[in-house]
Amino acid sequence: MQFFVKHLYLLAPVLAIVALFGVYRLIKANDRPIPKYEPKQVEENWSAEEYMRHLNLKPFNQREVHRLLLKRTRQKPGVYLESLLPAMDTMGIEVVRCYHKVMGDDYVPVITSGNDYPYHKQNSKHYKNAAMDFRIVDVPMNKRREIAEMAQDKLGPRFKVLWEKGEMEHLHVEMVDVEE
Repeated sequence: MQFFVKHLYLLAPVLAIVALFGVYRLIKANDRPIPKYEPKQVEENWSAEEYMRHLNLKPFNQREVHRLLLKRTRQKPGVYLESLLPAMDTMGIEVVRCYHKVMGDDYVPVITSGNDYPYHKQNSKHYKNAAMDFRIVDVPMNKRREIAEMAQDKLGPRFKVLWEKGEMEHLHVEMVDVEE
């Protein structure tokens, strides 16, 4: 008993080391791979007749404009568009119209980024839900400039359209008058 009392001060550090080792073993034992989630891609068919019938049925509200944007475009997997500013949905519809005028009504533009990609520039309008990127790589080279210029003309001074070239070439559209 005297030995135990004499070395009682060592008990706390030994218990701490044993506890740390136990936690380490628990962490190492739980090295399961993270499951990969693949959302189901639903192929929606869009027709001009359905669109006109929809326009005649009821007036559009913010949710309907957002749904129309989602219906008339495809989205790259992982793109987050749910918290966009209402003006961005309307802007998206106008950009889709520009794509259709240049490429034909059967062309379905692809939105490649909303507020979803953590590697935009630090003060990017993407983080303020005031910017979207459209895929332009699959558009013939002679029609890319036409789409960019037509989109800027249709959207006016409230939006800025940038044709960002390089390895990740895309059409970047952002609102100009968003508070910092």
